[in-house]
Amino acid sequence: MDYTKSYKEVLKHYYFVNPIVHWIRHNENITYKVSDSGSAKTYLLRIHKPITTNMQGVQNIYEAIQSELEFLLAWSTHSQIPVQIPVPNVHGKLVTTVWIENEEVHCSILEWIDGETMSKNDLESEERVSALGKEISLLHRFSQSYQQGSSFARPEYGLEWTETMLSKLRSGEEIGIISTKHFQIVENTFSLINDRMKVMSKKNETWGFIHADINYSNLILSARGISFIDFGLSGFGYYAMDVAMSALLTRKELRDILLASYTNLIPGRIDIEELEGFMFLAIAAYYAFLVSNKDQHAWIRDKMPGLIEHFCNPFLNGKTVFYTI
Repeated sequence: MDYTKSYKEVLKHYYFVNPIVHWIRHNENITYKVSDSGSAKTYLLRIHKPITTNMQGVQNIYEAIQSELEFLLAWSTHSQIPVQIPVPNVHGKLVTTVWIENEEVHCSILEWIDGETMSKNDLESEERVSALGKEISLLHRFSQSYQQGSSFARPEYGLEWTETMLSKLRSGEEIGIISTKHFQIVENTFSLINDRMKVMSKKNETWGFIHADINYSNLILSARGISFIDFGLSGFGYYAMDVAMSALLTRKELRDILLASYTNLIPGRIDIEELEGFMFLAIAAYYAFLVSNKDQHAWIRDKMPGLIEHFCNPFLNGKTVFYTI
């Protein structure tokens, strides 16, 4: 089904005047940049339909989209850094449901955040890395205090999630893009991480609402600081997962600065083994996502030996990889 022109049906439900629409991408959502001639403001339109069934999940149901938007709306009243504020439709609802070719599709619109998408070069300084650690801690501190309603629904990033991810990687072995030898090592790495997760507590200090998809493309740098965008995969998980994803974006020489900045606002011991485990899971999740994309199979074949050599084998042999990868 072709959803690429479906924005016209969605925009009928909003107070836009002669909107100018530009296609962005189709990934976990179909996204457009919308410029409103009437207000001179810019917005992000999301049609919550993933490009493959492999990406379908709890995050695509109405209640989960509503929950994400409620969180963003609440956080926007506390954050000093720009937040993607949800825009209600003409009926005052945050989620708009339309019928496209006899299929029910959920949509939402967010205010656009002006700034530059961050890159590796933007996290070369101690000051910038420290700022990233601070923003993660502020997000998590708000999450700890956020009072969610009884209908609040988002994905969970626990043992069931790791098993689903491993199943997707197993399908990569079955079609021959991951060798059996490499998959067995990956499977052993998952087993070790799962064993550690089984004894991790889900206390308010360690488990809550997280972004769950921190990467360069989801960080916007403006004059006011670093903003997180694209909460489409956000859900319940260990706060260490967000910290680990941020560490992957940071040069190993600066990772202690990231941790120090984070713990300045959220005191407590950072377990390096836990971070290493979540770093691996973040990488593995990307591989699992690409398994369903034939155009990326060559990339997986090319990169998998490096993942085994530089992460899995040292990790399984009890070596610290946090300061080496």
